Amino acid sequence: MSRSIRNCFFIAVALAAAPFAVACDKTGADAQAEVDQAQDKANAEIAKANSQVTTTAGTAQAVADKTITAVQADFATTREDYRHTVQSNLDALDKQLADLDVRARTAKPDLRATLVALRAQRDAFVADYQSLSNVTAITWDAARSRLDEEWTDLKAAVAKTG
Repeated sequence: MSRSIRNCFFIAVALAAAPFAVACDKTGADAQAEVDQAQDKANAEIAKANSQVTTTAGTAQAVADKTITAVQADFATTREDYRHTVQSNLDALDKQLADLDVRARTAKPDLRATLVALRAQRDAFVADYQSLSNVTAITWDAARSRLDEEWTDLKAAVAKTG
């Protein structure tokens, strides 16, 4: 029996060593070739991913540029429409002030003094109005609100005088 145990032992050792024998058949050059092949595949995948990122980023930037241009154009239109409206209102106010000038020549001196104050208030409004060209989209709402308030005050003062 001792012989059969020894034979089983040799068979077991042989079977256990078989994978090592197969692994030992691979040369260093073969292993390096596999490493090189894996690296080449990884490099190709990286290049593909970079290409997709570049394409996606370029497309996203083009969309962003188009949106920015549209928003800037809308803001410029909004600002110009408002400036046009204010200029029309200012022209009408100037006509009212001219009518008051005619009345002031034949009226009491207090109307002339009031008219001087109104013109000063108008000039201050015009200075703020002219600064609209320097207003950014961020400060637009505050500037417009301030200008609207000044306009309301000026219009009320002229109406009160007239």
